[in-house]
Amino acid sequence: MKLTESENNLFCNLYHPLLLFINQQRRIIADVFTVDGLRNKSSEDLKSLRTILFHQPSLFDQFIVTNPFQFLPHELEIINSWKKWLVGRFFVFRETNYYTVFLSNVRPIRAYGVLPLNAQFSKIFPDPLPVYIETALLPFKDKIITDGIFSRFRLEFGRGFIRNLQKSYLEAIDNEGIITCL
Repeated sequence: MKLTESENNLFCNLYHPLLLFINQQRRIIADVFTVDGLRNKSSEDLKSLRTILFHQPSLFDQFIVTNPFQFLPHELEIINSWKKWLVGRFFVFRETNYYTVFLSNVRPIRAYGVLPLNAQFSKIFPDPLPVYIETALLPFKDKIITDGIFSRFRLEFGRGFIRNLQKSYLEAIDNEGIITCL
């Protein structure tokens, strides 16, 4: 399962202007002046903008108050909900028919049901699961999605580690179930 094309477009039409606004405020990427220009940048460039936003969440409020792209109230509500995001490292653990399970890497271990933007995670990460990544999980219309910016850590997991991860997954399910809304 993944976002519909219209949901994916809505997310991109909100998230990229937010990142452009961050760039305009902090001048991180010198040669970017438009959303289209931003979309052509590397994931490392986009990650640097996301990092600034994560460390300075007041920029969300500044963006919403100034509303430089004239978003509608319901669109600003979506952006405002992103203040509940989680940025960190996760194990992409298992795909189901409904979502992909991401496990947090800190205690208490939590299992998140995450939807990809426009491609199944198995296409993004063709290696067998689990895969260890850094990304942002965001609320989006009563779902959890990623922002599409990933840093992948090339690690091979032994059977013992995978058994421990399976045990952590089962504990997370017992404690809170699979979290599908932030």
